[in-house]
Amino acid sequence: MTFSIKDHPFHVRMKQLPPQEVAAWVLGEAPVEKAEAKLRKEAFRRVAKHITAGKAERSKHGFNSDTNGEIARAMEWAFQAGLKAARKT
Repeated sequence: MTFSIKDHPFHVRMKQLPPQEVAAWVLGEAPVEKAEAKLRKEAFRRVAKHITAGKAERSKHGFNSDTNGEIARAMEWAFQAGLKAARKT
């Protein structure tokens, strides 16, 4: 019998979230490309911590994890934010 990750009581902690949503925990409503360097660095660290903590939590309970995909999406998001910031300056 297979189980879905959605059946797990800690699903909310293990859920893969888009990097924009995780960064908003630090930045609030401000887009990352308009944030101060210190807050931007803190937001990127928060995204990385969420990815690694989520992978550890999913692995601990025997669920699959697409960590490489999450990292790739976060890197692409950060790259696009950097391009937007460069265009505005």
